[in-house]
Parts: sequence; structure tokens; C-alpha cells
Amino acid sequence: MLSTQPYKGARDFYPQDMQIRNYIFETWKKVCKLYGYEEYDFPILEPFEIFAAKTGEEIVNQQLFSFEDKSGRKLAMRPEITPGTVRMLAAKYKALVKPIRWFMIGNNWRYEQPQKGRGREFYQLEVNIFGSANIAADFEIFSIIIDLMKAFGANETMFSLSVSDRRLVTGLLEDALSLTDAQILGTRRLMDRRSKMSKDAFESTLQVIGLDKAQIQKVEQFMSSSFENLSQVILPSILTANEGYQNLLNLFELLKQVDLAKFCKFDPSIIRGFDYSDGLVYEVFDKNPKNTRSLFGGERFDKLIQIFGDYDLPATGFAMGDVTLNEFLLGWSLMPNLKQQPDFLVALWPKNSIDYIKTANYVATKLRDAGKSVIVWVDPNTKLEKQLKYANRKEIPQVVIIGKTELENNTVTIKDMQTGSQETKPLDKFLNDIS
Repeated sequence: MLSTQPYKGARDFYPQDMQIRNYIFETWKKVCKLYGYEEYDFPILEPFEIFAAKTGEEIVNQQLFSFEDKSGRKLAMRPEITPGTVRMLAAKYKALVKPIRWFMIGNNWRYEQPQKGRGREFYQLEVNIFGSANIAADFEIFSIIIDLMKAFGANETMFSLSVSDRRLVTGLLEDALSLTDAQILGTRRLMDRRSKMSKDAFESTLQVIGLDKAQIQKVEQFMSSSFENLSQVILPSILTANEGYQNLLNLFELLKQVDLAKFCKFDPSIIRGFDYSDGLVYEVFDKNPKNTRSLFGGERFDKLIQIFGDYDLPATGFAMGDVTLNEFLLGWSLMPNLKQQPDFLVALWPKNSIDYIKTANYVATKLRDAGKSVIVWVDPNTKLEKQLKYANRKEIPQVVIIGKTELENNTVTIKDMQTGSQETKPLDKFLNDIS
């Protein structure tokens, strides 16, 4: 027997699931368009080397769905949207008017162990600004993130936007601790995984990389530091000259001016696992005690486009997933009632007569012209009782009954399924009242 289940970690979307998905997608689109962003799309299959170049070791080596086509070309199903977006920009680099504000909703695939809030396929909203290195672009991205969360009914007690800067991490590892490039890369990757490791495992792995006890202590101290106390970890002379530190100072000032600072906090443990992250990095966290996890994140990726050639296109943006967002909305009871039942059922009299069918479809057409959602019963040999039971189960509020008397007198009987009351009206009056 064939299985009726979808592939492990993938989802079927039944009508009630599609209502939720459409609600999420429509809210995403509405907010993005309020900021003047344009929607785009591209194929789910991409050349393997696009992801191998910069996506990140864990995703490429362990999570990528990849294969060779019949011509021997190595392809991959996209695990994320950003590299393909940059490919599109490089293809029309000179023609595009900058700065570029784009958003996309796309399906991604990663070979992960399915668990709550994570599957092998998921949709993401990708939002980016290309062509501006100014902190004002990052501030706009933060504003969009906060407005998106507010559009779903969330407030500052429900989520936080944690932010750091890769250049600040470089200031610690390179300038303050004098690590080699290989040590910096290894340490940074470990810092990104710190929350998933024990203290002993973290420190012993840093020792393997080549850090001594004093350097390890500085890394630990940095990862638990507040923004105000960074000078206790990194020399003030190094700190004040650090572009990432200055960037954060300016960002926090902008956020304070428009009362958005209450949503944000400095968190030096935010590293992001993508190799292309090269500046500001941030993640949105659920504050629900039952689901204290990262919901989504973003970063600066000013140099990613250079995998396609000698292009200059600074970029900043984020990707928000539908699976984690759905868990967030359910956890905070923010999911609205999305039932979309028809307005009317037009019942057919249990007699196989073309006159009943013609009249029923005439009424339905007029109701649809007036903007109403209407189902016409398709089997004229069904008892009226069964049609009314169907309307009840589908939660259709009103049934239009056209029986022998109604047909002869050019009337209709309207039955209210909630109260059980019914009223007979002239057909023309009923249709005029609706329109």
C-alpha cells in the first residue's frame, strides 16, 4: 500500500491550513508594501556552488538537498533565499535603480531532524535593502521587523530583537586577542553554537583551536557583557575605533528617537551561522517561557555579491519563517479566527427538474455579482434535510430554498441556520436587498 503521508518534515496544506498560510503571507506582503518594497521570485533549484561558496558549513555539508541532473550539473534545492537573490541582482546589476528594496516569499528545504517549530520544508519572507551601507538602512529593516510583529498583534512583552555586530567580534578576536584568521573563524563558529554547548565543551574546544585560558576567559566575558560594559573586555582605544561599535551606538540612538529601543537589546552572543554575515547581526526571540527560542534573524552581507564578480552592492536584511511564526502566534493566542465559510447555500428541491437548477444558478449568479460567496447544491435528488445538515456542518449561515411553491410564485425562502427561523420573500426584493 502507498503511504498517505507527505515526505518526512514536509507538510500538506488542507483548506484550514491554507487559511493560516494565506493570513501570514498577506500580512507579510501588506507591511512590506507599506515600506515601498517590491516583490520578486526565482526557481527553487540553484547551482550547488552558489550555496557552497558562502552559505555556511553546516547547511552545505549536512542539510542541503543536492543532486546531479541528466547533464551532470550539480544542483541544490535552496535552503535559503539570500544567495539566489544576490545572483539575480548581479545579473542586472547596471540596470537596477539603487537602492533596491525587495521582498520575496519562497519555499526552502533543509535536511534537518523535524521537531517543534522546524521541518525540512518551510516558507520564508526575505526582506532586503541593497545599495546602502548607511545605518539608516539597517534602522529601516529593524522598523519593518517590529511593524511585522505588531501587525500580527505582538508587543514588546512578547518578543525581543537582539543585536550585535560581526566587526565588534572581530575587534575582540583579532585586535584584542590577536588570534589568527583560522582561530577567528573557528572561535566565531563556536560562539554561534555556545547556547547549545556545555561550558566545559565550549572551553575545551576553544583550547583545541589554540586559545589559552586568558583568551578563553575574555571570550566568555565578552559573550555575557552589556553594551555599556564592553570597555571592561575590549580596550577603550580599540573599542572606540571599531566600526561595529560605532554602528551600534548610532543604531541605538535612532531607535530611541522613535520609541523602538524598547523592542531591542544588545546581545554579544548573536553571531549568525552564515559565512557571508559581515556587519550588523540580529535575531528575534520569543519571550514566551514555554518557547524561549530564536524566531528568525538577519544581518549585513555587503560582500556576498562578490561571489559573482567585481560588484559593489552593500546589503542588509532578514528572513522570517512561517513555521516558527505560527508557533509564536499560537503560543501567545494571537492567531485570529480564520474560518471562511460561504455566505449562502442555494438548496435544490429534491426533484430532477431543469427549472429548479436554472433558478438556483440564476440566484447564485446574482448573489455572487453582489460579492457574496455561494455554494449551489449539485445533486437535485438529495433530500432537503441532508442539504441543511451540510450547511450546518460547513457553518454556512443562510440557506436559500427554492421549492415548488417558490418556483410557481417567483419567491425564495431564506433559512437562518443559527436561529432556525425562515422567511419567504419575492425573488426580486431578496436580490435587491442583497445588492
